[in-house]
Amino acid sequence: MRLRQIALMTDDLEKATSELTDLLDSEVCFRDPGVALFGLRNVLIPLGSDFLEVLAPEQEDTAGGRHLKRRGPGGYMVIFQCADGEAARDHAVQAGARAVWQHDESGIHATHFHPRSLPGAIVSIDSMEESNPDYCRPDARWHWAGPDWKSHRRDNGVVGLNGAVIRSRDAVSAAARWQEVLNLEPSAANPDALKLDHGEMQFETGSDEDSDFPAFRLRHSDIPSLLSRAQELGLPHDEGGVDVAGIRIELDAVPR
Repeated sequence: MRLRQIALMTDDLEKATSELTDLLDSEVCFRDPGVALFGLRNVLIPLGSDFLEVLAPEQEDTAGGRHLKRRGPGGYMVIFQCADGEAARDHAVQAGARAVWQHDESGIHATHFHPRSLPGAIVSIDSMEESNPDYCRPDARWHWAGPDWKSHRRDNGVVGLNGAVIRSRDAVSAAARWQEVLNLEPSAANPDALKLDHGEMQFETGSDEDSDFPAFRLRHSDIPSLLSRAQELGLPHDEGGVDVAGIRIELDAVPR
């Protein structure tokens, strides 16, 4: 299973987008009119061949608006790509997860699951049919990023997503639930993580009653330049990452 996209919720879409694109030396590749179905606006930003989505409510009494009131800006969705979204959906439902939205058109099989099913975030499991079934290749189909996302990629050091962090009062139980629903294997190197095609889902202990999604990991080939931009933008940062738009971006160095 590949972590293909993460989504943040914010109350100021343009400010968060500006901070993120300036920090990452990137640009918006798509604004999806389809998210109006959920009372939201969004932007998509390429992370190599993965994606960062920023969402903001544009109507009253939406799930996104309630999330902001409860938790404030920050991590909202974790979106996976797999070989067979229908089979993954069936497995998750049989494990007791509750599907709240599904899409089965144009070779796309996508399902959103209620955050009570997987503590910490709304999870989507998606597959997208195409002639080459290797969904881990850099140019694999990803409908949600728009028709020309490849033309918006930059030589900016960003390689791709390398995982996400879920925080819970009972991190062991949260990890076990994610493992059961998503059919993931434990990481051999990290006892607090589950293995993905690229990177890991990590689980840490927090003091809040509500589980949340406080950080994601980014593979990057020029971390000093990114941290220099963080300094110029006045964003809190250290050698390991940057805090921006309500979430922490943890940095993993990879060769250029």
